[in-house]
Amino acid sequence: MNALIERINLNAVLARVELNDLLRRVDLNDVLDQVDLNRVIDRVDVNQVLDRVDVDRLVARLDMNALIERVDVNEIAGRIDIEALVKNTDLGAVMVSSSTSLLTEAVDLGRSHAVSLDDTLARWVSRLWRNHTERPGPPALVNPQEES
Repeated sequence: MNALIERINLNAVLARVELNDLLRRVDLNDVLDQVDLNRVIDRVDVNQVLDRVDVDRLVARLDMNALIERVDVNEIAGRIDIEALVKNTDLGAVMVSSSTSLLTEAVDLGRSHAVSLDDTLARWVSRLWRNHTERPGPPALVNPQEES
């Protein structure tokens, strides 16, 4: 029998086989039932698969409202380390900057009111003394063109 098989030209025999007819006889469900999918998946390089994914197209298919509804905001807020956040934030500088700005505005407002009060008192004193002369103001600035 081995001598007979050795004399047969398998390439010539296979060339005469109609492959489509042969495949029609194969039950693919029986073949797939014999496949160990876990072994197949173990051989798949997931990174290569993900490199082929169009992320923009995938995100466009997402229902963002449904996704947001699944987010537990309280859980996220609970994970925030407030002490570390305050420690890493120069809160003192923020407070100094804010209070300095407020203090500067308060001083400017106080000065403005003091000048206004001074002018008002000067007018009242002038009326009481019946002195109708204008109160002298600050000296006039010199025009640089007049000095030449």
